Amino acid sequence: MGILRSSLGNSNVMQREHILWATFFLGLFELLSDDSGEGWVKHMLYGTSKMLQLTGPTDCMSSPRRIFYDLFRVLEASRALLYNEETILSQKCWLQLQRALSSNATRWEPMEEIITLMIETSAFSLRAGTIIRMLPEAERFTDPSVALIGIEGLNVQQIIYDWHTRTLLQLVQDGPNEYSNLALLYYHALLIFLSGNYDYFPYWDNIPAPVLSAAEITEHLSTILYLASEVLRHTKIPGVMLFFPVTVAGSRAHADDQRSQILGLLDLVFSKGFVVANRIRDNLLKRWAKRDREGIIRLAT
Repeated sequence: MGILRSSLGNSNVMQREHILWATFFLGLFELLSDDSGEGWVKHMLYGTSKMLQLTGPTDCMSSPRRIFYDLFRVLEASRALLYNEETILSQKCWLQLQRALSSNATRWEPMEEIITLMIETSAFSLRAGTIIRMLPEAERFTDPSVALIGIEGLNVQQIIYDWHTRTLLQLVQDGPNEYSNLALLYYHALLIFLSGNYDYFPYWDNIPAPVLSAAEITEHLSTILYLASEVLRHTKIPGVMLFFPVTVAGSRAHADDQRSQILGLLDLVFSKGFVVANRIRDNLLKRWAKRDREGIIRLAT
């Protein structure tokens, strides 16, 4: 830690890959030692993200830096969605970098593309929320910008559906790999997340928007639980990469068996060292208890 602290004062620190990796590993260490998750957020947002931003986007990366960049994108996209916060990766320059990297690749990579969709969907969600909050409550049912948000959401949803179609075709041709199920996990969770920007509010009840039906949400939720179990039990992918889809599934879980499966998945992640899984578990238990109480009150009245 002392060497790292002194190295941060060097003029060329942004070009030193081992410093980037050190800040990244410190973030992962927080997930292993701090059950609040706050240390991870600070390291990713104010440490690793800041260093990358100062370095700037470039498609001329060494192999270690490209590996670092790919890992960072996965965790940063999940962080932005989980905490409903901005990320540097949604900035135009970083999105252009990813498009350049993808266009130079020898083959289309579903995992890279779904991470881009997660980043763009997160940015869209933040922007839509800002527009809605600026409108007085009474105007949200009639303002044209609300209808426009619905149309934009449908476009986002269609892009996600198109990714799924292309991914399934590639899986038929090439067969699955270790990250296929993880990419599909993000797909199912992203559709539920996008729907959540609309189906919790009455403004889009009579306006076209990417709202999933109860049956569709149940189907996506069941698939998330199956794929998450497969990833945790049969691959070496760290459980931290499942926090986003498992949390999304938990937000829509009503049945006892669904909740039991989600708690079992989080217990498995915890047993593999990521103590922050307990904070997600506690948050879900509180959310379920509150929802159940509200349901009882509604029935009583």
